[in-house]
Amino acid sequence: MTLVPLPMDEHGLVPEALREARVRAVYVQPTLHNPLGVTMPPARHAALAAVLGELDIYAIEDAVYAFLRDDPPLAASAPARTLVVDSLSKRLSPGLTLGFVVTPARGVGDRVAAALRSGGWAAGGFALAAATGWMADGTVADLVRAKRRDAAERQRIVGKILDGYSVRADPNAYHCWWELPEPWRAETFVAAAARHGIAVTPAAAFAVSPAHSPNAVRLALAAPPVDALSAASEVLAAVARGEYAGVE
Repeated sequence: MTLVPLPMDEHGLVPEALREARVRAVYVQPTLHNPLGVTMPPARHAALAAVLGELDIYAIEDAVYAFLRDDPPLAASAPARTLVVDSLSKRLSPGLTLGFVVTPARGVGDRVAAALRSGGWAAGGFALAAATGWMADGTVADLVRAKRRDAAERQRIVGKILDGYSVRADPNAYHCWWELPEPWRAETFVAAAARHGIAVTPAAAFAVSPAHSPNAVRLALAAPPVDALSAASEVLAAVARGEYAGVE
């Protein structure tokens, strides 16, 4: 498999770029793209659906963060051309290791099933029983509502502390994208943050061609307690300003 980078704008993947890329399939995160936080508007869904049909290719829609918003999936605009993959890891528990794939009614369902069987991928009995039970009794829906409130609060905290910096974020997301100020480079900023016990991810980790990645980092907001997130954000702001003395 050869990865091909595709351009994005403020509305997500640029559909016209597929005509020149000559790809066999396209992987997309239409809702809350990781790491940029972009969500495709309906018009972009429609444009992408048209190009998928024109080129006779499939889209693999990664919906792992889509539960944090109410946007319709790309599959609603291109049902015959989209495979939706999702899991309960983000919305319920990573330990369940339970995922889902929804294929178009015709074309690739048997091939996907065969690939899963050949790889030995199967849900464990406990995980399947627990997840289906929690979905049926409303537990998952309750957790989704709670996590939406939690994500919004975490974005508010980080947005206030990093106000004035070039931070791209969706108010519903559990991550944000920070285009670092001069003279910082992503790798040196990551190292500086690590000296204070804070892990951030450089742009190169998400790039098909790491040598051409921007001077930016992704901040993952979900894991630390809220007070630790606030303190860590203060430290990162101080690091960005070059105020090392006295910062722990």
